[in-house]
Parts: sequence; structure tokens; C-alpha cells
Amino acid sequence: MPATTAKSNAEPQLRRNSLGLPELLFHAVTHIGPATSVVFIFPGIALRAGPVMPLSFVLSTIVCSFVAGTVFQFSKYVPSSGGYYAFATRGLGSRAGFVAALNYLIYGVLGAAAAVGFLGYLLSDTLKEEFHLNVPWWMIASATTALIWTLTHRGIQLSARITTILGVLELIIMLALGITFLIHPGHGSSYLAPLLPASSPHHFEGILGGMIFSILALAGFEAPAPLAQEARLPDKSIGRAVMLSLFSIGIFYIFMSYASAIGWGTGRMASFAADSNPYYVIGHSLWGTGWWFVVLALTNCGVAVGIASTNSASRVMYTMGRSGVLPAAFARIHPIHLTPTVAIGVAQITGMVAILVVGLVLRPEYIFNFLGTIVTFAVITLYIMANLALTRYVHREQRAHFTLWRHVFIPSIATLALLPVLFVTVYPVPAWPYTLTPYLFLVIVMVGIAYMQWCEWRNPGTLRRGAQMIVLCESAEDGHEVAESP
Repeated sequence: MPATTAKSNAEPQLRRNSLGLPELLFHAVTHIGPATSVVFIFPGIALRAGPVMPLSFVLSTIVCSFVAGTVFQFSKYVPSSGGYYAFATRGLGSRAGFVAALNYLIYGVLGAAAAVGFLGYLLSDTLKEEFHLNVPWWMIASATTALIWTLTHRGIQLSARITTILGVLELIIMLALGITFLIHPGHGSSYLAPLLPASSPHHFEGILGGMIFSILALAGFEAPAPLAQEARLPDKSIGRAVMLSLFSIGIFYIFMSYASAIGWGTGRMASFAADSNPYYVIGHSLWGTGWWFVVLALTNCGVAVGIASTNSASRVMYTMGRSGVLPAAFARIHPIHLTPTVAIGVAQITGMVAILVVGLVLRPEYIFNFLGTIVTFAVITLYIMANLALTRYVHREQRAHFTLWRHVFIPSIATLALLPVLFVTVYPVPAWPYTLTPYLFLVIVMVGIAYMQWCEWRNPGTLRRGAQMIVLCESAEDGHEVAESP
């Protein structure tokens, strides 16, 4: 053991104490991708909820706050670069931990790919419409991927500062657009309609249906968790960043959804949902050439989502490589930049492959919603597993801190609230090509589980040793003795 410790100390490690609360907060905010969600996801919410989109966001923020409570609690006890991989492993065991990590990687890699791929399509289409320039969408997506790869490879401090700058600029532009909507309401708008459930074309069922994409729009608040090893005071700063990002973006979405309904016209939300790009229509009519500021915000958002998602997903892969569950190359740290260079490269290549497959086999305009729906399945599965893991972990290993309300009731409420959202994602059966998404999600999960079984067959005890390694690494990093998980 001393020889192993000496070896690990001599090898490059992630850059410790690099990120304070502001950097962690904007890492989460940019991982959420507020500008992209407003432009691309709000029409899908309006299709179900009509003008009462704000009520869907109020309920989704409450549900996500229960999930965020799980991350907050785990981050106090298990601050780890593994994030959900470490959480589920400590609470549910090594096999469940692997499945949770698989879902997190689906979420992190495909979520970034959805934003980057659709950004390529949007910019290509906009350049063609405005300047008659024919720049292929896949070329823009490839250039964006290369930029994200470079920035995340060059160091966590550089990429964190860039996401902070991009996040601030993005929010300022979108808030200015929302205020413009309120000052110039659409024809027949009622300032009260977005607050009345009866305004929804499907009443409460519509509000519940709107929560499907509302939760997807909010997903990302847990992004600081895998940065624990690089954060200052991770047992405090991670949880605070998670809660602050959730509530700040939840309030931002409530405001923007209200303003969007007023700006378009609360009685005409069916046309808002049916329009291929309603924000181009309304933004162009109100801002004229100033619409390019919104394009700038979307570009910022696509790059920032890619940076934040890559940083989080690569740290999970790094931890899996460190524990022996993935090949050891994933744990390789660049000697100068102190970043998991192999994990970052794999995340970017996989994301670009997903973009090209959907964009070329189907159509580029399908990229965001198609990959985003697969991400929704992964996110909900991940959140439910974390809720179950928290109850078992605290009851078993932190018994002195265990309370029924905080560690049983709140996680259970979150899980029960997520189940109907998962149900309405698959029923009624969505239109083509989105009917493929649940099957593709299951195929990816089954391939991952098959890999897990192969690892155990090839090297029995790999998962158990990986779980023990997580415990020992957390103990060494925190300076505490922690008993190994059974």
C-alpha cells in the first residue's frame, strides 16, 4: 500500500483548490444552458401547457429542488470527482454505481452533443437566410467541438472563467429580450392568463406534460458535483452551487416563459408551439438587426454547455478509470494542464459521432429534441437512483445524521414526482422519429450493462475493488478514515 500511495502521489493529479463558489455556480448555470432551453425547449412546453408554461416551471423547480437536496446531502458526505457514480456506489453498491455512471455519461455527452449539433444547424440556417452563405451545419458543429475540446483540455481554470463570462453575457441578453416582450405584448395578450391553470388547452394534464421538457431544461444544476476534487471546501461549496443554480435558473425560466407567452400572445400559443423558430419571428420583429444578440447568446450557450458538460463527464470517466472500471487510460492526467485528457477526447469524439448520425441519417433539425429526449430518460433514471442511494447510504454510514424527513421523505417525494413525468415521456406515443428514442436509450444501457458483465467475467471482483477504491480515494482526499463499503 505505501508503494501504491507513493506512486499515486508522484503522478499528475487534478488541479486542487482551483474553483470557488462563483466558478462552480456558473459551471452549473452554463451546464443548464438557459438560452438554448428558452429557444429550443419552450415551444415543446407550450405545445402541452399553452400559455401556462410558468406553472410547469414552478412545479418542475419544486421537484428538482428535492433532487437537488439529494446532491446537496451527498456532497457533504461524499465529495468526489465521481459525482453520481460515487453517490450510487456508496449507497446502492458497485453494480448500481456503474449503471448510474452510465446514465450520467449518456446525459453529459449526448446533452452537450444536442446543444452543439443544433447550434450548427441554427447558425447554418441563419447564415443562409440572412446572407445567402452556404456553410454546412456539420462544419460549424465540428469547429465548435474542436473549440470545446481545446478549452477543456487546456485547464479547468481557463474553461471555468470562460463559462462564467459566457454565462453572464447570455443571461443579460435573454433577460433584455424578456423585458422587451413584456413592454410590447402580442395581440390579445392577457397578463393574467399565464397564471391560470384553466388557460392550458389540456388543463392540469397539460401542465404535467409541460413538466417533461421543463425538467430537461433545468437539468444540469448538479454539474458541480464531479468537480469536487478541484473545488475549494467541496463539502460546502458544491451543495451551495447546486441549490443557487437551480433556484436562480428556475426563477429565470418562470420569468422568461411568462414574458414569452405575453410577447407572442397568450391566445395564440398553438402557433408559437408550431412555429419552427418562434423566437426568431418575435425577436426579429421587435429588435430588428438586434436579433443577432440573441444569436450571440445561443452561440455562447452552445459553447458553454459543451465546456461544462465535458468537464463534468470527463471527471466521472476519470474516476471510473482510476477505480479500474474503465481502462486505466481514462485516469491519465495531462502533466501540464492537469486535465483528464483521454476522457475529454473520448467525450468529444462520441458526442460528434452522435451529432453526425442523427443529423445525416435523419435531419439536422431533429438533433436537439432527438438527443434531448434520450437525455431525459437518462436524467430521470439518474435522479431516481440517487434518491434511493441517499436513504441507504445515510442510514448505514451516517446514522448519527439520519432523519426521516431529510433522508427518506424528501427523496421519496422527488422519486414519486419523477415517475409520472417519465410515463408521459413515452405515452402517448410520440411522433416519428422520436418513437425510436426509448429503444435507443435501452440499447445503450444494455450495451453498458453487457460491458459491465464482461469486465466481471474477465476480471472477477473488478466492480467491488472499484467501489473500495472510491472509498479509499475519498478518505485520502478528505484526510479522514472512512470504512470500506460492504
